[in-house]
Amino acid sequence: MFDFLRRQSEVPDVSPDVVFEIFGWPISNSALQIFFILILVILFNFLVVRKFKVHPTSRVQHFAEWFYNTMVRFVQSITGSEQKARDIMPIVLSLFVFVGLANLINFIPGLTSITYNGVSIFRTPTSDFNTTFSMAATLIIFIQFAAIKRAGIFSYIGKFFQFKQIFQGFKKSIGEGFIAMIGFFVGLLDIISELAKMFSLSLRLFGNIYAGEVLLVVIFGALAFALPSLWMSLSLFFGVIQAIVFGALAAAYYASSVPDEGEESL
Repeated sequence: MFDFLRRQSEVPDVSPDVVFEIFGWPISNSALQIFFILILVILFNFLVVRKFKVHPTSRVQHFAEWFYNTMVRFVQSITGSEQKARDIMPIVLSLFVFVGLANLINFIPGLTSITYNGVSIFRTPTSDFNTTFSMAATLIIFIQFAAIKRAGIFSYIGKFFQFKQIFQGFKKSIGEGFIAMIGFFVGLLDIISELAKMFSLSLRLFGNIYAGEVLLVVIFGALAFALPSLWMSLSLFFGVIQAIVFGALAAAYYASSVPDEGEESL
């Protein structure tokens, strides 16, 4: 993000810059940032997590276990189910860690000043709509498969195409049949609702992060150093909030789409 500060009149493009190509496949600076984050996470796993013990002795492990238990309680409060919370926790934690790092890592001084052929090789991934839409689409597809696995494919499809309810309704009475037809059209609207979740999730995250970068450029150009320093501090806070919101929505969508099965009360 700091590369924008040196180019006060230059607002970041919506689309990422292509840094180079591999066999004709364009590699953008947002993709390179994603690879960089993955490398950091892998290194953290091999250098730190693998040293964790059954009885914690390090502050890092104490913090990691406290953070995990806090997230479990947080997700349980959203899903209302311990089983669903445990099922979705790997996804929620992965999203939280990735989105949090993606939003905050470019605040490291000098990181975005690294260039190749005049193009910055790193860009905040969540300010690229391709990244946010891919995450949202993958999440929604995962939830659909989880719901099918839990409820069965025919029961799941029947939630959207309620032909059985129409037959049973008209079998009882004409009034019940017309009410069932209303439910049938509502089921069709639910299909649109599932698709809308992808755009809602992706646009919310993309819009907030990209708008933050644009505002930082505008504020820096207008008011020099004082207010941008305050805005960057707020951006750190909002970056964490966006990670929490994205993970919370993932848990909420999972809880609303995947049916209960032998759950224990919290």
